[in-house]
Amino acid sequence: PETINSYELVYEQYFGNYYRGTVVAFYNEIEDLIALKTDPLDGIIVFDNVDTVSAKGIEFEAEGEWQGGHEGRISYTLQETENKETGETLINSPEHLLKLNLIGALLKEKVFLGAEEQYTSRRETISDNFANAFFITNVTLSGRNIFKTLEVSGSVYNLFDKEYDDPASEEHTLDTIDQDGRTFRIKLTYAF
Repeated sequence: PETINSYELVYEQYFGNYYRGTVVAFYNEIEDLIALKTDPLDGIIVFDNVDTVSAKGIEFEAEGEWQGGHEGRISYTLQETENKETGETLINSPEHLLKLNLIGALLKEKVFLGAEEQYTSRRETISDNFANAFFITNVTLSGRNIFKTLEVSGSVYNLFDKEYDDPASEEHTLDTIDQDGRTFRIKLTYAF
């Protein structure tokens, strides 16, 4: 089995009744990482223990929650990943991640509009190229406590139909794989 040792140092601070800030430093080391690889003898794709890898970084987060159901959160992560055997950066591992979430109450405790912005920095591919950095915007309109326990939501993911791709795995014939454009989701939940 692969094993992981994780270390975190967390500082959390509340500011008044509505705000909270967090700083997290982390270090993870994975030994005998399980990954797909091609057996050189017969060309069959197998799972195998391949390397020891590490990830270290720091994350900052600030959030606020106000009366009437309004919320906001922003977070930023700076990370560095490394294959300990080769010294190379891991495939599909962004150095920078940024997220912004905002929720506004359109009708107190009933109807909410949420927006999310995500940034992912460029990521290395298996052939030493890079998948480009990108921003993605998602929005959700939701209703809670409608007819007692009924919840309804409608979401649009990748609102601006941004074209972006993710690095492929070692065993794929492409270097990157195009991701979905704008997509929609409607969700109904009833608890009884």
